[in-house]
Amino acid sequence: MKKTIHLTPMAAALALALLAMNAQAQQEESASKPGTLETVVVTANKRVEKLESVPMSISVMSEQEIQRTNIREIEDVVAMMPSLTLNSGTTAANNAIFMRGIGTVSVGIGVESDVAVIIDDIPIATQFQAFKDLADVARIEVLKGPQSTLFGKSAVAGAVNIVTKQISGPMTYRASTYLTNDHEWRVNASAGGQLDEHFALRLYAGKTRMPGNFHNLTDGRDVNGSGGKTFMAKLQWNPVDSVQVDLTPRYNYQENSRGVTAVNGFVLRTGSAAAGNQVSTPIGLDGVYLNGNPLLPASSLLAGINVNDKGNRNVRRDFPTGLVSSDRGVGLKVSWTLPNQATLMSITSWSKYLANDFRDQDFTDRPTIVAAGQTVPTIGNYQFGTYDIRSKTQELRYVSPDSGTFKYVGGLWLAHNEIYRHFIRGYCVAPMTCNANSPSSPTNYYTDIYNTNKSVFGQASWEFAPTWTLTGGLRLNEEISGYHYKRNYYTDQLDEATFKPGPAGVDQFESTGNSDRAVTGKLSIQKQITPDWMVYTQASTGYKGEAYDVTSGLKASAAFPVKPETSQSLEIGTKANLFNNRMSLAATAYLSDFFGYQQNVTYVLPNDPTIYSQLNSIPHISTRGFEVDMNALVAQNLTVNAALAYTRPKIDKWANGPCYSDPTNLAVGNTKYAANGSIAGQNAACFPIAPGSTTGVQNLDGGVFPGTPKIKLNIGANYDFAIPQMPFKGFVNVNVRYQGKYSTNINNDPNAENDAYSITDLGFGVRDSQDKYKLSFRVNNLFDKFYIPNANASGPSSFRAGPTSTSPQVSASSWVPPRDVFRYFSVKLDVKF
Repeated sequence: MKKTIHLTPMAAALALALLAMNAQAQQEESASKPGTLETVVVTANKRVEKLESVPMSISVMSEQEIQRTNIREIEDVVAMMPSLTLNSGTTAANNAIFMRGIGTVSVGIGVESDVAVIIDDIPIATQFQAFKDLADVARIEVLKGPQSTLFGKSAVAGAVNIVTKQISGPMTYRASTYLTNDHEWRVNASAGGQLDEHFALRLYAGKTRMPGNFHNLTDGRDVNGSGGKTFMAKLQWNPVDSVQVDLTPRYNYQENSRGVTAVNGFVLRTGSAAAGNQVSTPIGLDGVYLNGNPLLPASSLLAGINVNDKGNRNVRRDFPTGLVSSDRGVGLKVSWTLPNQATLMSITSWSKYLANDFRDQDFTDRPTIVAAGQTVPTIGNYQFGTYDIRSKTQELRYVSPDSGTFKYVGGLWLAHNEIYRHFIRGYCVAPMTCNANSPSSPTNYYTDIYNTNKSVFGQASWEFAPTWTLTGGLRLNEEISGYHYKRNYYTDQLDEATFKPGPAGVDQFESTGNSDRAVTGKLSIQKQITPDWMVYTQASTGYKGEAYDVTSGLKASAAFPVKPETSQSLEIGTKANLFNNRMSLAATAYLSDFFGYQQNVTYVLPNDPTIYSQLNSIPHISTRGFEVDMNALVAQNLTVNAALAYTRPKIDKWANGPCYSDPTNLAVGNTKYAANGSIAGQNAACFPIAPGSTTGVQNLDGGVFPGTPKIKLNIGANYDFAIPQMPFKGFVNVNVRYQGKYSTNINNDPNAENDAYSITDLGFGVRDSQDKYKLSFRVNNLFDKFYIPNANASGPSSFRAGPTSTSPQVSASSWVPPRDVFRYFSVKLDVKF
């Protein structure tokens, strides 16, 4: 259904453009010499350094690239960075960032991420808080490999360091508006600069909306989109020349409906996947029933949907799926430049994040649950919950002067996080006797988790001989953590005042005061072969604290902390500036091992759409590979950048891994086992965990660790050119990214695999010589290349080809579209005055 384009953002842009025509602007001077690449600085070592001088693998996305490629969310960053991949969950709260093939997939609040996200020196409490609009960003640093020494325990695999724009120069006003042909729009404005010799400020406000690229036939609305509004401020006070005080309040409100899945395959499978003779035959809706229930025909539940259209965009939902959140906080940084030019800093933060998550659990708009005493379904199968995340941090940091052959940074760190979660799934009310095995798998639980971290850290670099530098760092961390958990199965008890938990030891658990100490470190040596060419090698270790399996299926046997996750990594690399600083090149090879890897594994049961979760501690996984980053000024006004990641993660040791469904692995007689002794209905390598058990496991030693393609490549180019006899300049840019196929499920299901794809984007536009205004046009997915990044997205899995629960199972595949799966066009106007 076509919609009328909302013109308010465009009208605002035209007004801003008219205002800018007569405004005065100052042209910013380049930090580099003409005819050379711009100097890139990073703060990966908690001090400002040139990227080329840091003995570590780092990729940087500059402000120019962010603007050129219309980056809005962390998902956009992941798409452009070959070392990063994204695991999309049922809602944004279950998303996970992977670095070098390693990340944490979790549906519970008791497991921290493997990749830390830091914004202006302040780490966020939980990684999913990063899935919102990225506002007023100056650069994004991707720090690869364990970063626990300087950035703490959640950086066991790496860190994403986001730096927002600083205050500089006189007051400058900027505004931008953006509009696409598929109805996405963005508007933002900022003002910043020096007010007088003691005070400066920067203000930012923005609003965005992308309705979505799925269409809900039930209410006529688009879904699988996101949007929000953000306000940020930086207030700077210099009472004396040597002291600077920065106060940074912020607020974000976000609505995210991503996670809605659309059916794009209905097949019956015959033969055996293990034997290599499996055949998949597409079928239609006729004669297919949800759970084999004759009252729930697929022709009604999925009316109007072509279930075998690979790119199907139509869904039916009578309940929302997604996450609605608000995030507010404030940072306070006090910097004192000492007489010896060292800097003493105090960095304090407070934040509060509130969210409501929802999911239509039966994937349709018809009732699917039969209430007590009735025979016809009258109730939908839904799940919903709340998050309340509170975080406080304090860091004291000492940074030595930049001069001399010995430089160091050291500090103290204190953080306290509290996370509160309420979750309800399914339907069951009195006078029914409700338990975990009731229809719709009901649950209603409250849980909270806390952790307090105290750390002392330090890192030093010593140029012990001409052209040789040794860098070493250590961090001593103590964490005290715990949780409380209470549950029942009555889904009409909506608040704690009416909530009556089940018995202690069965539905009530707690574990508090758990203390854990860890030491992490890194050591590197670098050799400056020439003033423009450096080689280095680095060893580092990482650590992530104890985890808790506080999800709906918590049992007494799992009510204890899961041991910490640790990592160790070795890398060798080189960095060079070539051709008189017209090309920069960085290459790294690495090998990283992770022990006690914490991972939530999700699964479904026959005739049950519920997604279950179980926390595992995998004994040993590893990743190895190499990365290359290149930037070049190949001709006047023509720049080219390229980045390549070759990544090979694997499961080294896991004897009791999860199985996957295989309806072709048939039972023998009236038993629950197949001919080779495996669990019927599961893959042929899935054997009972104990004699007589129907719970199966498989040995995944040497298996593929999922979520990352072997090859991921990004190439971009930008060309600026003069337009004769015109008061403005033109520009054109192109970006091509490619990634190979990869497995999507840790159980190594051969059907859960993403195909390879490549996407090309084209941009062009004009700007005046002083950058007072810029008008940009862009075509994303220029060749309209269709691709599916999540071949195993959760969706309806309980359809039967017949009106009984024993009728042949229908394998229903579903997908969630990326933003650019369908070609779209955009226009953006930027003004400055």
